Amino acid sequence: MTIILNPEQEKVLIEAINTGLAHTADEALNQALDSLRARLPRQAAPEAEPAAAVRRLASFGKRHGLSLGGATIKDLLHESRP
Repeated sequence: MTIILNPEQEKVLIEAINTGLAHTADEALNQALDSLRARLPRQAAPEAEPAAAVRRLASFGKRHGLSLGGATIKDLLHESRP
């Protein structure tokens, strides 16, 4: 899919990145889509909810300046299991 932004939309994305609300245009768009998704009527299949949670977790560290020290979330999950 190709998305063409008008100048105002591009300005908002750049401002979100410059102010630290997002680190990349992809991250800013994911945040915007998460906001829209939250307002949609609940028709998603139950398996779609974990996928949204994974996306939020994947961008959480970037948004909050956190690091896993080279580990992945998958590594941490395996490490936490008995």
